[in-house]
Amino acid sequence: MLYTDVQKQEHIEEILSLLYQISLRDSRIPIVLPGKDYSDEAALAVRAYQQEYGLPVTGEIDNHTWNSITDTYHNLIDAAEPLIVFPAGAFLLQERDSGELVKLVQVLLNLAAAHYGNLEPVTVNGIYDADSAAAVRKLQAVSSLPETGMLDRKTWNQLATLINSLSIGI
Repeated sequence: MLYTDVQKQEHIEEILSLLYQISLRDSRIPIVLPGKDYSDEAALAVRAYQQEYGLPVTGEIDNHTWNSITDTYHNLIDAAEPLIVFPAGAFLLQERDSGELVKLVQVLLNLAAAHYGNLEPVTVNGIYDADSAAAVRKLQAVSSLPETGMLDRKTWNQLATLINSLSIGI
């Protein structure tokens, strides 16, 4: 099977996304925004990564560089602190609930929606309204969770995992 241009662009975007996350935590690596094209800026960031992580400095993404970038990324994600603010016990957020926790959930839903096109943004108003429930149902659907529209611990954990994977410094 041939390696298509579309596949090549997807792979470039994938590895540059990982390198972007690494560069947010390692100031030795220039920040390069993910894209489908391997730009001069991308090559510069790859060379800096290779130099700092003990790889041959070529500016090209060979198997060793690919594996090193993915390993470094996963080590950073595994070391991330969990976002623990959900109340203990069998707590649920559901329609007509309100308060600061609802507002936090709405902000996090919007952060996730800004980075994942299959999630829905909501109005941040501190009221768990029909739009908030719909956004939670969408999150549950893409996460293979029961689509209740209520935010329970499993749904919260999935949302927190998405936010932690973004590494946006909230």
